[in-house]
Amino acid sequence: EKRESLKEKVEQKREQLKERLEKIKDEKKKEVVERIDRRMDDLNERLLNHYLNVLNKLDDILIRIAERAAKVEERGVDVSLVRTGIDKANSAIASAKAAIESQAGKTYTIQVGTEEGLKNDIGRARQSLHNDLVSVRSAVKAAHEAVRSVATTLAQISKLTPVPTAEPQNP
Repeated sequence: EKRESLKEKVEQKREQLKERLEKIKDEKKKEVVERIDRRMDDLNERLLNHYLNVLNKLDDILIRIAERAAKVEERGVDVSLVRTGIDKANSAIASAKAAIESQAGKTYTIQVGTEEGLKNDIGRARQSLHNDLVSVRSAVKAAHEAVRSVATTLAQISKLTPVPTAEPQNP
């Protein structure tokens, strides 16, 4: 449903762009601007799909970490740091998914002024897209770092704590 509404927004944006491009006399410039507009939309969609895939993989890794933590806990080891880290990682992943969802709803319009200022108009739209994608990427990196931190903590806890053995039998 959201994708359909986004596609409608993109189509409306393209129609508005064509109307604004009527000011420009050079046909080649018009085609270039339309192509850049399509590429910006495609880039946004492609990167957001990639980031979503990364977050799904991080979710799977976090599930495996929780399972391993349960096994280590059965041995009598305190895994409270790991549980706390898992909660932090889950909230970081949720935050990154919210950033992706917010970014998915955005469209970038090239505000066409004059033919001479066309390059600057395109540059502003591209810079806006770039800044938004950088903020999404930083949220995904934060989620990745949180998961990595939990995995490291679990590895240190399970490595440093010896496995309890059976009581030595008296001969």
